[in-house]
Amino acid sequence: MRDAFFQKLERHVTGMFDVVWLKAEAAGEEFARTPYTGELFSIHHEAMFPYLERIVCQALAHRASFRETAPHWAPELPLSPAEWEKMIGSKSNQITVVGYFGRSLACAEWNIHLSFRDYACGLMACEHTPKCIRTDPDLLKEFSPNPSLQGLDSSLCWGVHARIIEFTQLLMRNEEIWYGCGMADEAGRMRDAIELLMKLDRDFWILSPIAGLDEHRLDHRFGELTHSATPRPGCKRRTQHSPLRFAK
Repeated sequence: MRDAFFQKLERHVTGMFDVVWLKAEAAGEEFARTPYTGELFSIHHEAMFPYLERIVCQALAHRASFRETAPHWAPELPLSPAEWEKMIGSKSNQITVVGYFGRSLACAEWNIHLSFRDYACGLMACEHTPKCIRTDPDLLKEFSPNPSLQGLDSSLCWGVHARIIEFTQLLMRNEEIWYGCGMADEAGRMRDAIELLMKLDRDFWILSPIAGLDEHRLDHRFGELTHSATPRPGCKRRTQHSPLRFAK
């Protein structure tokens, strides 16, 4: 039954992407927004379509699951930035919490995430949560504050730093492989991406047990990434560094 549900969902999402693509193509537009999640993408990068379709399918699956397990007062799970920002700005603290939860799920690409209850309990104890929510008597009654929950950042999204670390370490491994294969230009572009990611939150890399880097090791790693570092034997250092462009 579950497999049939996902197969039907995949067919539906693929059809929706076809409609979006055709409309953008007919209008002569380069960019369009994904159905349901409202993320901007280039219609000319068709190799990305299966990935984007998978993300939308996961978002819809989360919405269906949330519909079955959420508190009776909860609205539909928001999937797009417009939807969750509207909820976050609501006068109802309960609706605001659902908005924060939807945004956090989107930051996780609708993949592995805390349950709504676990997220809400952590939210009630987080220093970054607005005071009006942390002191809301109805929310406190339903969601006991859990100060032991780790991973909520100042945007109240869960697990962002851990995912940045995991992704950066993956890039580091690929950088080493590309250098070893003589792919100096590709490795150089990878280095740019690594350097940007590590500069996002240098202190977190030092303090986090997930990263496993002390300050000396981190400084050494930064040294490898600076333009003054010595090129590896047989590798030609690029003289220009193209800025990275991240598409949503």
